[in-house]
Amino acid sequence: MTSRKVSTKSETAKTAGKTAAKAETKPVVKAEEKAPVKAEEKAPAKTAARTAAKKPAAKTVAKAEPQAEVVIEFNGRQIVAKEVLEAAKKDFAEKHKGAELKSIHLYIKPEESVAYYVVNDGIGDPEDKVEF
Repeated sequence: MTSRKVSTKSETAKTAGKTAAKAETKPVVKAEEKAPVKAEEKAPAKTAARTAAKKPAAKTVAKAEPQAEVVIEFNGRQIVAKEVLEAAKKDFAEKHKGAELKSIHLYIKPEESVAYYVVNDGIGDPEDKVEF
């Protein structure tokens, strides 16, 4: 039985010697000796970036303004602000033909059943009003 143990040890020594010999025969490449990376090798990364750029962007759903309506109630009457605003715009267009409407400020006085308006941040005229 001793001979068998010896032969196993000698086989292990031979295998270890072969592994050490293989390790010695592999060429060692230093960082300076490595070949520079060619442009063709970098191309897949650039191509992937271009492909990603060409993909349609995720659809962004623009949030629409909620539908809104302003109703003023006074002494049993209902006044829809949008209708009064449109009446004021129409009145301005009729009184000042050819003038550009850039901005309008509406002042509703329900106790008088009148809405006064000031256009283009100018001084309002008492005649610039609409009745409702």
